[in-house]
Formats: sequence, C-alpha cells, structure tokens
Amino acid sequence: MKVTMKNEEFIQIFQGLVAVKALKGVKFGILVAKNIKVIQTELQFIEEAGKPSPEFIKLSQEMEPLVKTDQVAQIKALEERHADLVDARKAQLAEVEQLMDSENSLDLFEIPESVLPEEISAEQIMNLEKLIKWQH
Repeated sequence: MKVTMKNEEFIQIFQGLVAVKALKGVKFGILVAKNIKVIQTELQFIEEAGKPSPEFIKLSQEMEPLVKTDQVAQIKALEERHADLVDARKAQLAEVEQLMDSENSLDLFEIPESVLPEEISAEQIMNLEKLIKWQH
C-alpha cells in the first residue's frame, strides 16, 4: 500500500515496528520485518545527512568531561574557538529537521488485524495504526 506522510511520521512508525519485532507470529513477523526494511532503506538518507563530521565528534569528546562537571566557561570558550564546527553542525541539524518535515511516499505492507499477536498492547497497536487493516 502506498503511504504518504512526513518523514518524521515514518520514523515514528519505524520505532513502533522495532518495538514489536520480538512478538510471536510468523505472518506478523514477516510483515513487520518487511516494513522495517522498506523504511530503513528509504530513509537512510536522513541518517546520513545527520552524521556529525569527524572533527565535530572530536570536539564533542573534548566537551563531554566539561559538560559532566558543568564547566560553563570552558564550554563557551571551546565553542567560540571552534565556532565554524558548531555553526556547521547547527546548519546540518537544521537541514535534517527540514528533511524530517518533508513529505514522502513509501510502499509499505498492510498488517491484517487477523495476524496481530495476542500479546500486543494497545500502545503498540496505536503506534502501528496506519499499517493495520481492520476487519469490520
């Protein structure tokens, strides 16, 4: 089934699928696995766009002990000294936010109500609601 929504909503469905992937049921498991694969493959570009540069990772590692000990002055000094890296990361995260907010269409697999496992919770059902084909 063709589903059109914001990428952010697809990520939420993905998280819902991951949360139920250990539940029993062959047909249910196959449909969950197929949907996870589709979403993961189709939205890989967002994960790639959000990866920090090696330089920013190094800066982050330098800041970690300062953050843990709440050394605000040293954090600000380090941020100012590496303003180019901080600004680039902020711009990168803004781009990721735009990607998350943009619409996309994916071919996902409907999950018939009849294959839902007995032990699935209401919360888990709500997270997958857009994929479930309800029987009337």
